Amino acid sequence: MSSSPTVLLLGASGPCGQAFIQRMEGRGVSLIAVSRRPPARTSAHVLWLQQDLDLEPVSMEASVLVSAGPLIHALRQVEAGTRLGRVVALSSASTLFKSDSRDPEERALMQRLIDQEDALALACEQRDIRLTLLKPTLIYGGDSSSNVGRVSGLAARLPVLPYCGRGLRHPVHASDLAELMERCLVLGDAAEGRWLLGGGETIEYPTMLRRMAASTGSQPRLLRVPLWLMRLALASAHGCGRLRDLKAVMLMRQGVDLVVDDTPARRQLGWSPRRFLPGVSGQSGNSV
Repeated sequence: MSSSPTVLLLGASGPCGQAFIQRMEGRGVSLIAVSRRPPARTSAHVLWLQQDLDLEPVSMEASVLVSAGPLIHALRQVEAGTRLGRVVALSSASTLFKSDSRDPEERALMQRLIDQEDALALACEQRDIRLTLLKPTLIYGGDSSSNVGRVSGLAARLPVLPYCGRGLRHPVHASDLAELMERCLVLGDAAEGRWLLGGGETIEYPTMLRRMAASTGSQPRLLRVPLWLMRLALASAHGCGRLRDLKAVMLMRQGVDLVVDDTPARRQLGWSPRRFLPGVSGQSGNSV
């Protein structure tokens, strides 16, 4: 990074955005943080802008854009033409796993994300902007509304936690992503490209559930239930107006491996994430 860059941060109120703000403290960086909601706390090194980016991009000039929110916001900010020289944006490895989903809404969502990635890459190329696109697997840490947070909440309340598959998972901590975002800015052109990112270890789905439960201080009994019975129970819950955000295809994915080969990022970017330890905060990843 230059001696005193101005960094525009989108998605500042999310877990990755919050962790990035913490990392920037004392770095001599002018940080402009944007979020729809006002911040829970403020810092002297941050200028906060409360704005709905669904309506329009920010009319602030910066040399660097770090996007920890929806990718469409990063695309619109680049297209607004605010003299950016570098973009580090967060996308998702879900494009590898869900593009052929049986659920048409999921397929459409993944296609939109793929289109946004390609459009962002083209917009940056046309404007001579260096782009780093980070594509992590399941993100956890700092947000109880995430998938991991919701499951942890269930684990804290239920004496028995049902599951139907033993697929592999590769969870990534939000603080490790924030650390990598900072490192990519330091690496400059060497960090350009699209990077798949997995966590510090590969674990089976029930092991992930067990650690989520442990992070809440509970020890529910894990019970493997046939997929057909889980789907029947879910259909019954939907009929009662419950668990509407849980789809049958999500149950099917419990038996699918959702892992990536992140060897290039480990070798070239120094990606060194921690083991899956929900409930443990911190700014530095630990290699395993």
